Amino acid sequence: MLRGGRAIGRLAGRGVRLASTTQGGRRTQGADRTQSTAFKKKDDDQGKRLKIGTTTAVNMATANPTYYAARPNPKLETLGAQSAIPVHVNKVMAISTEFLECLGEGRCPGQLGTDFGLFGKPALLYRALTQELVDRLARSAAEAGPKRAAVLDGRGGTGKSAELLKLASVGAAQGHLVVYVHSATPWVNSSRPYAPDGGDGGMFVQQELAAELLATVGTMSRAALEAVPLGRSVALGKRQLEASGTLADLVDAGIRAPALAQDAVDALLDVASTQTSVPVLLAVDDVNALWCNSMYRDQEDAVLPARRLRLVHALLPFFEGGRALARGWAVGATSHTDARFMPRDLKLRLDPPPAVPLANAALAADPAVVRPATELPFDVVKVGRLSSTEAWALMEFYHQTSIVASPVTEALVAKNWIIASGNPREMFASVTSFS
Repeated sequence: MLRGGRAIGRLAGRGVRLASTTQGGRRTQGADRTQSTAFKKKDDDQGKRLKIGTTTAVNMATANPTYYAARPNPKLETLGAQSAIPVHVNKVMAISTEFLECLGEGRCPGQLGTDFGLFGKPALLYRALTQELVDRLARSAAEAGPKRAAVLDGRGGTGKSAELLKLASVGAAQGHLVVYVHSATPWVNSSRPYAPDGGDGGMFVQQELAAELLATVGTMSRAALEAVPLGRSVALGKRQLEASGTLADLVDAGIRAPALAQDAVDALLDVASTQTSVPVLLAVDDVNALWCNSMYRDQEDAVLPARRLRLVHALLPFFEGGRALARGWAVGATSHTDARFMPRDLKLRLDPPPAVPLANAALAADPAVVRPATELPFDVVKVGRLSSTEAWALMEFYHQTSIVASPVTEALVAKNWIIASGNPREMFASVTSFS
């Protein structure tokens, strides 16, 4: 055994860094084990290709091919201006990565971002409903004049957010001015900063959210923004934008001055909704949040209705009939995930109870008898369950991406389709669960 100075000298001679300790009243040096040569990381230039799993990284250069295989990469047609056609109905199509990059990281609606990661690429099924929506978008662009807004509704997991995302990607590819909101829930759930507007209307501003919306529109529809002149001078704070400028100048000014972002959003919607040179698509996911009571509170600690938030107040009239696009279409999609943001009155109007005729004629004629209101200022488009053909196309895609290992057969498709009752989200869960 080595003791005292001889031990220290012997360790130092081996190239071990020493840390001071106290021994017998004297300060001595002990080995710094974290810097010892025994812990030196070996350099390995081989096997740079790694397959990242949930908990480990597998070296694909030396992995046993019996157990590890490279991620499959099925060839898919990209959904775009020319490929959104009936021949592609019931086929899985890739979503443009350029379009998704405009949304920003982590801003895919719902669980789609997670799904795309499992697939290895962003891809969605091009359904018959998708084609109907694309056709209606084309008609709204070709025919000038106000159009009635539409809202996609249905059970959770039927693909409402996916349909809206596909429609927005097609609109952007076709040159529309796309104002796409991937989720309106963060506007009302008190997760983002807000402040009193300062005016006499009791409104509140969310400048950070407004600036993010401008940034999304600015990257997604740059060419369309540059093609629309302001037509009038616009004042943003102390800056005056000339009438000869374009909507791109307005959006850039709002991004550079976040304190004026909400004013820029208001001016953008004012100009975009009245011009006819470029078609406009206003797409809002979780649109039901626009009618709810928000989680914010005012100076008196009273609950703020969502319509007192200026960002909500700017978009809500397009779905209530108070404003319309001169050339374009406003489309929303509901979410039933969080009941706090689904007003009961709106839910009853979306799914009204059957109107049973009253047998008593006197009672039916009594004006005091009030039936629940069912009228809505927008068209309701129901997103239903998958057809058997759509289910087959999805199962084939799951097999191509190794999510389903078994060959696709009628029995396999029928089993999962019946278990999920044709619900796309539940069908995906049935093939990825370990039960």
